[in-house]
Amino acid sequence: MSCNSSQDSLTKCSKDKPGQYESHYAFTMPGLCRYATGVNVFDPKFNIAAPGADQSVYFPFTQKQARLTDLHPQIEELLYSKEDNDEHLGYLGDRSKPIIFSMARLDKVKNITGLVEWYGENRKLRDLVNLVIVGGLLEPSQSNDREEIEEINKMHSLMDKYQLKGQIRWIKAQTERVRNGELYRCIADTRGAFVQVKKNSNTVKHETQALTM
Repeated sequence: MSCNSSQDSLTKCSKDKPGQYESHYAFTMPGLCRYATGVNVFDPKFNIAAPGADQSVYFPFTQKQARLTDLHPQIEELLYSKEDNDEHLGYLGDRSKPIIFSMARLDKVKNITGLVEWYGENRKLRDLVNLVIVGGLLEPSQSNDREEIEEINKMHSLMDKYQLKGQIRWIKAQTERVRNGELYRCIADTRGAFVQVKKNSNTVKHETQALTM
């Protein structure tokens, strides 16, 4: 209904149009509204706005002259201090290892806990790399979202089950966009990689990525 009524719809990529909205071909709410023709996914009101498009914030780590070195002490503390606090849990015992890095919401769609479980089960991988997670809150009492609470509890359970302290750093969700851009580059400095783990296609929830206006 919102797609039909909107003036514009912003989506992060062309894959978000066909298939995702075609299922609403004959959407109806009896007595309220009815659309017999559904959503025209090729309507020009669908516009693509790719995430991370601001190249002044998200630029390659190799552009040394543009690096925000004044933020490095903050990022150093965020990644490597060994004390737990309100912003991070766990620590990285061997700083020489590359970092596998993921930054996302702490919910079942983004499957951060799936990444942690995969890492925890793979002893060889754990010997080779560290894991840094940025996402969600750190304690169940801090959240009012039932799904996030479940994922927070699962994170704690996995860290205990696989005894990951010394190999994992869990940082709560970060909102400082400029610092986040430099954080990505500092991860790259370690020869690290950004990773997201998708759930089994038969079970993963469908995630729409459009903003209606």
